[in-house]
Amino acid sequence: MTDSIPLCKHFGECGGCLNQDVAYTQQIELKRNVVEEMFCDFWNAQVPITPSPVLWHYRNKVDPSFALKWYEEAPPADFVRETVLGFKCKGKWFKPLDMMECRIAPPGLEALLEGTREWHTTHGLCACEPRRSRGYLRNLLVRDGKRTGERMVVLITMPGIFEHAASFVEMARNCFNASSIYHGEFDGKADVATANKLTLLYGKDAIHETLHVSASQATTNDLPDQSDLLDICSITFRISPLSFFQTNPLAAERLYGHIRAWVMQCRPDVLFDLYGGSGGIALSCADHVKEIISVENVSAASEDGRHNCHENNISNVLFITDSVRNYLRAKLDGGGFPGNSAVVVDPPRSGMHPKAIRRLIELAPKNLLYVSCNPKRLREELPEFLPAYHLVSLKAVDMFPHTPHLEVIAALEKF
Repeated sequence: MTDSIPLCKHFGECGGCLNQDVAYTQQIELKRNVVEEMFCDFWNAQVPITPSPVLWHYRNKVDPSFALKWYEEAPPADFVRETVLGFKCKGKWFKPLDMMECRIAPPGLEALLEGTREWHTTHGLCACEPRRSRGYLRNLLVRDGKRTGERMVVLITMPGIFEHAASFVEMARNCFNASSIYHGEFDGKADVATANKLTLLYGKDAIHETLHVSASQATTNDLPDQSDLLDICSITFRISPLSFFQTNPLAAERLYGHIRAWVMQCRPDVLFDLYGGSGGIALSCADHVKEIISVENVSAASEDGRHNCHENNISNVLFITDSVRNYLRAKLDGGGFPGNSAVVVDPPRSGMHPKAIRRLIELAPKNLLYVSCNPKRLREELPEFLPAYHLVSLKAVDMFPHTPHLEVIAALEKF
């Protein structure tokens, strides 16, 4: 067990919390050892890790899948398999787990899972098999706001008229106290929680989250004391059904605090926020620069960013919808970055496109911060930068307790 909490009943079978049976202090040391060994060719000092301020129910989003029950021995062809709801078993993509609880999911999920099972059984609805174009239920997408307490439920199905919307809304409100309930339709073959069409069934069209970000708070679990109040910024974010937002918001405050501290140290006039999403980094730093250019290739995320700026009375962030490599090509053609610029890159797990790396190096900003949710990918890309840049700082933030994952922050300075 970890920190006197009994193990989840699915531990060992579910592929999620692989280290739930390891004390959290030991988890941090294990992650530190992995990161230091991974970057030992470039960094010979200890890598400080900021722990997550919460260990349980830290995730603000989960999207368990509906699937047909798997049997060790194949049943007869005419056998009707039961519909289960959960994640995949560890190392077995073909075997769905009928999930009863999740210790890192939004609190209250267990009651919603039970209510959803009773609901779909009552109405005779079964999981879809996209590749065979049969069945109906696909995913149950659940989101919450840790500081606001707002909750969202999205039932994703195959396309078609949702005949049981009223009963689903009643169930989701009673079991989960959802303030926003959607029906999503998706006809793709991929096993992903997304939708081609969304219909609001009840309540608000979005939920909200509030983050308290401070450079002085990056390594602590509490709000800054009275002497630090001038540094803190509180930001409210709009979270729509399919938008990206940091999975562990309270740990994201620490991550953004590190980035904010770096911006305060560099003191750029213009900050380029590449892979900017809906503005988490940009809004956390906006009061310390004259202008921020946030570049993101998902238009819905850019629109959320503009909305977040408006709601927070922030007027110095410009959101541009474009791929990073195309945007950097245009900057090269247009004369480069303005003087006294700094750049933050926060790419997806796949990392940066090779052309984006080459163009960024050619643009040669003095200060560059690489934020990576995939340290292994950062390790592969870092040698591209080092002929022109010196690695001046390497830190990490644990956004994902009980898992092997870690967020790494590498600060680079031009020679």
